[in-house]
Amino acid sequence: MIDKLFLLLIAVSFASCAPAQSRYQQPRLQVSSSQKLEYTVKSGDSLWRIAQRYGTSLQTLMKINSLGSASKLKVGQKIKVPSLAQKGGKIFSWPLKGQVLNFFGDNVDNSINRGLNIQALDSSKEVRASAKGKVIFSDQLKGWGQTIILRHTNDLYTIYANLDTCLIKEGVIVEKEQAIGQVASGKNGNYLLHFEIRKRYTPQDPLQYIN
Repeated sequence: MIDKLFLLLIAVSFASCAPAQSRYQQPRLQVSSSQKLEYTVKSGDSLWRIAQRYGTSLQTLMKINSLGSASKLKVGQKIKVPSLAQKGGKIFSWPLKGQVLNFFGDNVDNSINRGLNIQALDSSKEVRASAKGKVIFSDQLKGWGQTIILRHTNDLYTIYANLDTCLIKEGVIVEKEQAIGQVASGKNGNYLLHFEIRKRYTPQDPLQYIN
């Protein structure tokens, strides 16, 4: 039941977006010596939006930043965000060898990017499973072409969109770094993979999870 609801929400959220090709500035994230992640507030940000972006709660952000419920954020203000490094390390690998064109949180075509857009840089367009998981979706997804979704432990999911070929079927268990598909070309002839990591239904910054 959870998988069906997850797929429905993914289909709705993806239908409102489209793959992007242009490069935007990387979100200003800094990791201090104490391994605490910091986010620099940008125009239009709110505590609720930051909490949703990083898969945490509003109450948690208020507590670790000593903020009141009516606190107003200022552009340039540093906000502490719970770091995955404090919860056991990074468990995912890169799904494609290439260059990140758009990072998590970027403004892409007036929409917040929920993952990473990775351009293949060489002749190898092979997409690999970022971690061991079960295939819960391997089919066409409106607006994103062939798409694969894997379910992992701890309510984590990975999404691989804009594929030319899917090499695996639903219900199969795949191993970490197993080949699962080939990335498709997009605008300007670039071979571009859209990759997401979600905790339940909440998009996560993949750079917090990838080795």
